[in-house]
Amino acid sequence: MKRYLYILFLILAACKKEVIPDPQATLLLGPENNNNCNTAIQVSDQQSQVNFSWQEALHTDEYELVVRDILNNVDQKKETLRLSSSVVLERGKQFSWWVNSISEQTENIAKSEVWTFYLEGLPTSSHFPFPAQLLIPEHNSQVSLDNGTLTLRWEVVDLDNDVESYDVYFGTDPDDLNLAAENLTANSISLTLNPDQYYYWKVSTRDKEGNISHSIVGIFRTSQ
Repeated sequence: MKRYLYILFLILAACKKEVIPDPQATLLLGPENNNNCNTAIQVSDQQSQVNFSWQEALHTDEYELVVRDILNNVDQKKETLRLSSSVVLERGKQFSWWVNSISEQTENIAKSEVWTFYLEGLPTSSHFPFPAQLLIPEHNSQVSLDNGTLTLRWEVVDLDNDVESYDVYFGTDPDDLNLAAENLTANSISLTLNPDQYYYWKVSTRDKEGNISHSIVGIFRTSQ
């Protein structure tokens, strides 16, 4: 009987599926978030080489650096085994960037935080404001209403400190958001909402020179 149990144990152990850990999201180091990229190497009047760096992530065989031109939403991607990489970018623009951690053992990919920076160019009198960071409610969160209302909050970094107003777009369809409020000077707004409903929202920021930036589209759900 003991021999039978021992053999059964060996069979079960051999059939046990190996647990493959997912790669860990890395921590970004530089260029710093919401800042000028003053360490870039100027290549020409129009371009500079920007050096990106991040920390080592567990269970990761390779990293994919993604750099996005915020104005036209175009991405540049570079794969590397190292903890740094460089990309030549157009000067005088805003960019966002992040790093994907990739493992050869699984198809799952871990994405780091998304950071933004401004790449200095030729002297200019005005910079675009950075896209608004949606604070409350948090992305993909579930929230409780207060007497049927909820206050949305956001923050914006602007190198010129000349943000003039905000427009808030809101709705139940991410591809068809309605203008809920325009020309706001405060970075918050209270809305009357329905319980047990998914909502989507984004904020457009305008400065005194007429430059406009747009946030990501946030999503949240109201409690029943």
